[in-house]
Amino acid sequence: GGICRWLNGTPAIPALYAAIEGPRIVRRAGVDAIRAKSVRQTTRLLALADARGYRVNTPRDAARRGGTVAFDVPHAYEVSQYLLSRDVLVDFRPNAGIRVAPHFYTDDDELDAAVAMIDDALATGRWREFETPGAAAT
Repeated sequence: GGICRWLNGTPAIPALYAAIEGPRIVRRAGVDAIRAKSVRQTTRLLALADARGYRVNTPRDAARRGGTVAFDVPHAYEVSQYLLSRDVLVDFRPNAGIRVAPHFYTDDDELDAAVAMIDDALATGRWREFETPGAAAT
């Protein structure tokens, strides 16, 4: 018991040094500026999804919204796999859809390109490359 339960050996010193730069980058960029850009870009994603009729599963109120926008499209799991195969980093969740999370280094053109790839996958049927008959998405 006591403090001894926290004794678990030497921390990974190289990992600690490698992690030093992360907070420095955030400090240089500015937390308020990062949040402002996040709100602007997630608002942009909401507008792009709305323009296409995608079901949005993200709070619309920026004060309640984090840095992720989830929207559902037909064949969302397969479309997400299509995007991942083209180095567009997204995530999929059942009943939420495709989750897009722009970071402070993401530019607006990348958001537009990601949504255009979703449009392309649906319009051309390229999502079928990732269809597994009878499989359930988890």
